[in-house]
Amino acid sequence: MINILYCGNKYVFTGWTLSTLTILKHTKDPISMYLFTMDLTDIDPKFQPISDKQVKFVEGLLKEVNKESKVTLFDVGQLFREQMIDSVNLKSHFTPYSMLRLFADEIDGIPDKLIYLDTDTMINRDLSLLFDQDIEDFEIACVKDAFNWASPSRWKIIKTYFNAGVLLLNMKMIRETKMFEKARNLCRYKKMLYMDQDALNRSVSKKKMLPMIFNSKDKYYPEIVVHHFCNVRKKGNWFHRVKPWEFDLVKQKMSAYNDIFDKYEELKKQPNFPK
Repeated sequence: MINILYCGNKYVFTGWTLSTLTILKHTKDPISMYLFTMDLTDIDPKFQPISDKQVKFVEGLLKEVNKESKVTLFDVGQLFREQMIDSVNLKSHFTPYSMLRLFADEIDGIPDKLIYLDTDTMINRDLSLLFDQDIEDFEIACVKDAFNWASPSRWKIIKTYFNAGVLLLNMKMIRETKMFEKARNLCRYKKMLYMDQDALNRSVSKKKMLPMIFNSKDKYYPEIVVHHFCNVRKKGNWFHRVKPWEFDLVKQKMSAYNDIFDKYEELKKQPNFPK
């Protein structure tokens, strides 16, 4: 069983589904997928939770490949409001949902080992290559942030500053060291540019650095295990970061995911596809 965690609101559905389709293309082991969501429509009308219909649809895709696979949805809203509703980072260029992963240590039923993935990740090889990494003596396994040079102040503090969009988590040790609790406290009281990512970098004490293939952040190449679309740039416009759900723009850069895009378009025609 490969355990995976995603976080977000109802609008991550396309990215989450695309990411799931790429997992299923390359990974036949049973998948136990966990989702953290919450309702924050009192803060922003767009902050609607992931729906049961969306969960049921993606779980159906998983079970087509392996009947043992499942999706478990957690509403983390109460925990978030208790600990983070007054956070100095609540309103930033990232949504509050990026901080939800920091509550994994407080949720019953979360396994001792799991992969966290942002919803703008695409999988190109068997995900067990990441999940089977030995992290018994580490809180997390992670990949250096390729664009850390853009923030010299962070580079001086942490020379192995990592990107938090792909993480292999040792939840047993994280609960013992209180790594996530420390990160939540930082997010609550300290204003940070990359809030949850900065907080995790400041809170970790034992990390295992992995090769770039486990969180490749720009160009596509066949050896990639996890392709993270956080720095894929539009042709002719370096400031536009292309996301997987921008099909036409992705196709201008690479053809690796054309079959996934075609599959998604076919799924949209199904009567049970969430609107």
